[in-house]
Amino acid sequence: MKNDYSRLLILLVFISMIGIAIVPVVSAANAGTPSNRIVSNATPEQLDKINALWGKDITIGEYMEQVHPEHLVGVPDDVKKIMYQRKMIWPDAKNETKIAQLSRLTTTLTVSCTITKVSSTRIDYNGKSQLTPASATATYIYVEAFLRNAAGTSVDSTSASTQAANSVPTQNKMYFWPANGNYHVTSYGYTISPNLDGAGQTGTISIP
Repeated sequence: MKNDYSRLLILLVFISMIGIAIVPVVSAANAGTPSNRIVSNATPEQLDKINALWGKDITIGEYMEQVHPEHLVGVPDDVKKIMYQRKMIWPDAKNETKIAQLSRLTTTLTVSCTITKVSSTRIDYNGKSQLTPASATATYIYVEAFLRNAAGTSVDSTSASTQAANSVPTQNKMYFWPANGNYHVTSYGYTISPNLDGAGQTGTISIP
């Protein structure tokens, strides 16, 4: 009986040691990923609103409220107030990467995107907002990547936001069964505290 208790004690100690060893690995895997990150893939209704609002004189807050209210969940009222004070800057296809910074701080915002033609039946794309330097933190940071066709219509969109972070990426989005034609991705991102805007655009790919 005594030997049984000894073996049981040794087994429990061994299991505890394994558990302790695993914890840092799990934490490291999640490092740099804010727990309050929200990722959203546009529904057909949201795409209709994006295309209806594109280019209109509205604020960021009005855009978020009408198109992406899911990104406003848990956002403090003082942050929302700033959103309603700032104009929505629609990326211009001729000048996508030169949107004026809305701050004179040394911190800058880079908004980027990628697009890949996987096959004639699938396009992959994504976007990202990134503050420089790496030590900079925004109270709120947002990015949206719009998949647009040759007619300038958004046919798909993926967006992401988070709070108290240096960067935020969208999901690597897969768009299936695109109609024949040319496509590119336009990205738009902004931060609050510091107040910055940025945009990016990919080259064009052709389907088929």
